[in-house]
Amino acid sequence: MPLTKQQIDDLNVMIIDDEPFMRKLLIRLLIDIGVSDIQEASDGADGLNQLARNPEKPNLIICDLDMPGINGIEFVRKLRAAKMPEFSNLPVLIVTGNAGSDKVENAVNAGIHGYLVKPISRNLLESRMATALGSGPIDPTRIKR
Repeated sequence: MPLTKQQIDDLNVMIIDDEPFMRKLLIRLLIDIGVSDIQEASDGADGLNQLARNPEKPNLIICDLDMPGINGIEFVRKLRAAKMPEFSNLPVLIVTGNAGSDKVENAVNAGIHGYLVKPISRNLLESRMATALGSGPIDPTRIKR
């Protein structure tokens, strides 16, 4: 089910990616969808710092899987372990170049709500956002081994 105009208008999305080009691409796709409230972080540590400091919390996080320092999996683990209840179920979409890796399974086990495989299209992004916002984290038992 696609996002409604009201859902899009109310969205605040944080993008966490160490590649400036990828952040710009995701921002462009979000703007095309209609999202105007977008935050950026250059890596997992920056994302965690911004979440701790910024009073305006995102409704959704789109985070790269492979980054130096705190990668996507570690980011999600730290987010879920944070002492702030609003982060325990904050929807996180992971972006990866390789969906078949054990890293995606580890991200699911950490508590992600979905993942996107590069290259990312506007339609796929909007679909995954709608799913992430409308349901809980992916059930790890549903991942095929």
